[in-house]
Amino acid sequence: MWNSARKAYKHLPLPLQSRLVALYGRIIRTERIRPEADRLSRFLEESERWEPEQMRSYQEERLREVVRHAYETVPHYRETMDALRLKPSDVRHLEDLPKLPILTKEDARRLGRRLRSRAVPRRALWSAATSATSGSPLSVYRDRPVSLMNHACYMRLRRWAGFPFGVPYVTIQGRLVVPDRQKRPPYWRHNPAWNQLLMSTVHLSDETIGLYIEKMREFGAVAMEAFPSCAFIIARYLESRDEHLPLEALTTTGEPLLPPEREVIEERFETSVFDAYSTAERVAFSSECEEHDGHHLYAEFGVTEIVDDKGAPQPAGSPGLIVGTSLHNMGTPMIRYACGDVGTLSERRCACGRTLPMMEGLASRVGDVIVTPTGRMLPPIMVSWSIKSVTNVRQWQLVQESPDECRMALVKETPLADRDRSRILAYFKDRLGPEMRVHIEQVDDIPPSPTGKVRHVISNVPLVWGTPNRWADRPEGP
Repeated sequence: MWNSARKAYKHLPLPLQSRLVALYGRIIRTERIRPEADRLSRFLEESERWEPEQMRSYQEERLREVVRHAYETVPHYRETMDALRLKPSDVRHLEDLPKLPILTKEDARRLGRRLRSRAVPRRALWSAATSATSGSPLSVYRDRPVSLMNHACYMRLRRWAGFPFGVPYVTIQGRLVVPDRQKRPPYWRHNPAWNQLLMSTVHLSDETIGLYIEKMREFGAVAMEAFPSCAFIIARYLESRDEHLPLEALTTTGEPLLPPEREVIEERFETSVFDAYSTAERVAFSSECEEHDGHHLYAEFGVTEIVDDKGAPQPAGSPGLIVGTSLHNMGTPMIRYACGDVGTLSERRCACGRTLPMMEGLASRVGDVIVTPTGRMLPPIMVSWSIKSVTNVRQWQLVQESPDECRMALVKETPLADRDRSRILAYFKDRLGPEMRVHIEQVDDIPPSPTGKVRHVISNVPLVWGTPNRWADRPEGP
């Protein structure tokens, strides 16, 4: 039903779109704000302080159930495990997971229905599409248990951020709330069941930002969830007018949150940013706590591995590919799924006192990491430092087409000064080496992807994991 409604939505007149948003909001609230969801939230509040042994025991109990279910009801996993002469009893502990092959996005797209459980009716599954920024989108299916657990994890993030249910808040996260063809305001829709104002990402521009801010003030928003780039664009606009828009809470997800962006966002919205990471395939979830010192992995949600390009485990402190196993999606079990993102596990414990494992060095996709001819890698967080001293930069993007050449585009209110150009080039020469050529151009606009995201760093060069110093030096910036 909802898949058909989504297709028809963009062709409906505005009053009917508003009614459909309100109806959908009421249905989702009825589904998620219920005793079962409350129980999961209470569970997560307790489990975030478990000792590692207790969390491991929980993960392995869920893992055994997922593997047994997948073997008995999912054609792909039955065939794969039989070919490897494996039984569910062979995958009982976390260390047993590498016995199973990694599932790539291309594998999942090719397998299609063969990844779905025969024991779960199609009508009990929700269809969603992953972001298409690195290729064609992948349709994934989620069942009710994983949707409820994902909602409970999201409510944990809001609890940590001081963002209670019921307060008026704004969402700018790529949902199709305003059709692309609409050229006049309003560029938002109201979801009264959640006290939520859904704002369009694709209509956000220099010409419309003032209308967005005016509507947020009129709505009385006290919190916001946004793509980092969208929050940054609005914050820069406020900065250019020496204005503030105070909020009590602000969460970001969908893209890497870069230090220069965080600095401006927190200053102009007068609040701390709580950054989060999640996948459309529902295999991993993580976020910052009030310490803002890396991400806590939500270990109750899934098992997260960090591996190299051959699938071998990476030790703590070394970056690698994120491979996730969902512990709750029985409709479409995703076991050892490589979502194309990059992260680094850490052995340290957070000062907040929570015992959840830590992850840092997060890049939202492999293609966000610059690779030099010598194999050194520069993640987007460090690329962002190249423009830290350059004033009035609205947007930027670095594209790497070959191992020895990059192009940086800047959207800037004033002409780029020669000294700023020299600083940027000197930064890249220091970090990437003299063999890397960097070209800088000032442009009028950097269009977002169809999902509303602006990718700051795009690399078409494969990652190289063989060098000991995989990230460039001094990750904290200049």
